[in-house]
Amino acid sequence: MSLKLWLMAGLALLLGLSASIYINSVSNSEVSAVASLDEIKLPGLDGSKQDINQWQGKLVLVNFWATWCPPCREEIPVFLSLREKYAAQGFEVLGISIDDASKVLHYQETMQINYPLLDGEQHGMALMQSLGNNIGGLPYSVLFDRSGKVVELKSGPYQEQELKNLIEKYL
Repeated sequence: MSLKLWLMAGLALLLGLSASIYINSVSNSEVSAVASLDEIKLPGLDGSKQDINQWQGKLVLVNFWATWCPPCREEIPVFLSLREKYAAQGFEVLGISIDDASKVLHYQETMQINYPLLDGEQHGMALMQSLGNNIGGLPYSVLFDRSGKVVELKSGPYQEQELKNLIEKYL
């Protein structure tokens, strides 16, 4: 991605706009440290260790978010809807919160979020940056194919049709 696009996206985020950067056909140079799903090591919201292998063989959307982020909250219903529609075909959403776990647990109950949530409060920002989000804006999503490799990156919230098209492309 060109420097100009990154600067434009950073400016949009600073102005409070929803920046939407869509990177197609991710190359190795765009994702610096984490190249596959099995390299993500974060606890669940309750502190329990999560075995990343439980999502092996699925199309997994990893979404970095926070309860204080309005665009993050706006896309949760999209994730819930599409997860329900495509779960039987092997689609999963994995939320990584950049927030206090107690706030996320309360929000999870309020919104009835039924997809897995991991606690990224301590290491989530570094993980997100290693997955190509150098500006640190939220929400940020990474789509891993069934073999666990990064295939799509997105800064900003997903619209339902946009995500549906990606799911159908990679399922």
